[in-house]
Amino acid sequence: METKEKVLLFWSGGKNSAMALYDLKQNPNVEVVGLITTLDREKNRVRFHGIPDTLLLEQARLLKLPLQRIFLPENATNEEYIKQVSTILSMYAKRGIKTVVFGDINLSELRNFKEKMLADLGMKALFPLWNQDTREVAMRFLSTGHKALVTSVYGEKLGYNFLACDFNEEYIARLPEGIDPAGENGEFHTFVIFGPGFKMRVAFSKSIAVEEGPYLVSLIKEP
Repeated sequence: METKEKVLLFWSGGKNSAMALYDLKQNPNVEVVGLITTLDREKNRVRFHGIPDTLLLEQARLLKLPLQRIFLPENATNEEYIKQVSTILSMYAKRGIKTVVFGDINLSELRNFKEKMLADLGMKALFPLWNQDTREVAMRFLSTGHKALVTSVYGEKLGYNFLACDFNEEYIARLPEGIDPAGENGEFHTFVIFGPGFKMRVAFSKSIAVEEGPYLVSLIKEP
């Protein structure tokens, strides 16, 4: 009997990582053993996403998966990121978990960075959404029963009328020309509140909107 490949999934709390998880669960040769995420240790939330630690933990609880958190300093350099993330990943590598999964779709620079970091640890990266059409990824996210809220938009490209909205077909249809329908170029970020793997909907409440670097961010919190 073949042993399933045990993998870790990098989890932002948003739609692409949720779709990567969905696809992994369709693969009988893979077992997702946990989620891993990086947070801004000063703000205690995913940087530029507006998602707090508490709601990431709630997502993980409803998915019945453990969540490994890595708290990084604000404006961490690549060197600091690699050092802290590699320290945690090396612990998993010693336990025999050698594959880390990401939800990136087509940003080669990010893929190369992640592959190099993992190769230095004797690990490998897996990108189940790689080179898929971004509109198809977005529409498949919706057709599989996932639901999400847009929590962050890039201020130079999208305004407040695109913030704190449900991510749905209507939202995609009204995106201006040149905006990727999956936000793959960082135009917007989402918070997944329900999906096939969730026991129930994630409870949350909206809070104030703030400017965080180039982003307009709708802070969300526990209800």
